Amino acid sequence: MHLFLLGAGFDIDATREARPICGSSICVGRYEIDCSYPLIADVLKLCFGLNALPAGKSVEDLFADAEEAGNYQPMKLLVDRLMEADYRIAQRLATSESPNSYREFFRRFSDAQILTFNYDSLPEIFLSQEGRWCPEDGYGAPVLTELAFGMTPAPHARSSSCVIHLHGSACVFTIESEILGDPAAGVAELVLREEPRYAFDPDSISHCFPRWRRVMSRTGHVSIEERVIAPVPDKGKGLKKPFIRQSYASALELIRQIGSVTVIGYSFNPHDRASCAPLLDALKQTADRTLVLVSPQARELGTRVSTDYPELRVHPVEKTFGQWAADSFRVP
Repeated sequence: MHLFLLGAGFDIDATREARPICGSSICVGRYEIDCSYPLIADVLKLCFGLNALPAGKSVEDLFADAEEAGNYQPMKLLVDRLMEADYRIAQRLATSESPNSYREFFRRFSDAQILTFNYDSLPEIFLSQEGRWCPEDGYGAPVLTELAFGMTPAPHARSSSCVIHLHGSACVFTIESEILGDPAAGVAELVLREEPRYAFDPDSISHCFPRWRRVMSRTGHVSIEERVIAPVPDKGKGLKKPFIRQSYASALELIRQIGSVTVIGYSFNPHDRASCAPLLDALKQTADRTLVLVSPQARELGTRVSTDYPELRVHPVEKTFGQWAADSFRVP
């Protein structure tokens, strides 16, 4: 079994491999749509109007600070951009007849389990196309779903590959209350649940998951505040903590079981230590203690990680994801 940890760098080659993505306008005719998965610099500009990170801050810190101030606009801008990228790029690659690095990756590693710090749904889109992922159990935590009209429940449906979003997913929302009694009879009560439940609502990328329909909230619209998006585990709001806690518990169980992790496109930013330290702490306690780093900066990252975790066996692969795929996913 293979275990992968994905960062933002995993998505970058998808934009290149899916191009060109074009639209048509009466005024300008055919034009190329900019719907790429954003880099850190893009996120700073799009969501915060910044050209550089403030000293001592990570991007996750900026989102957490905005959320604590009740400002959800930066996260909404990011989610809208990621869902457009999923809608146009991931779905095109997942359904295309032409070969691409991502289809090759998911088919090559048919036993893959995925941990991700990303909010996008690229892995789920590919894996659901392959029949290896379903939202009911594929997030590493229980999620309510509703089948699309005409779909029948698959017997013993189960995800063979999980995609565990360690910072949460934009396609899952919180159910914090329920109606007890019979509203039609005039005897009903709206009560808060002791523990929140979670439901699947892929919103504008619903067509990427044709087997399921959106689970709607009680108000009929799932706002960004209700979605399970927590920039870092210790800053997540109370209703989101159980989902993040369960996600981390599932991730740590996989690490202890498998004993090796291949990290693709994650920078191990020192300001994100709260996010990655529990994973590396678990890995160093396994028998294999193997960490493969796939990144153009892999050697530098390997030196930094090895300094903090000398117990780990670190193997740097200085390539982008696309270059690694072209090299048949070889590890030196």
